[in-house]
Amino acid sequence: MTKEEALEKTRKKFTNLFDGDILPRVSVGKIISYYESLIAGNKPIVTDRDCNITRAFNEASNYDMMDDLDEYYDGI
Repeated sequence: MTKEEALEKTRKKFTNLFDGDILPRVSVGKIISYYESLIAGNKPIVTDRDCNITRAFNEASNYDMMDDLDEYYDGI
């Protein structure tokens, strides 16, 4: 995989679709490790250490954010 392809794949993996920022709870080391694994041709190791309660809270927060955006765009 080329560096450009690895960069694009890494960007898609760790970027928030709402505003283009890096996803919360992702370290710089994790992003670099993922990118370097892609360049080396290895399968990147991605660990998700969130428990179900935290995951459910974050999902609810995301739905609230989407509802707020829907209300905003409906008012335009």
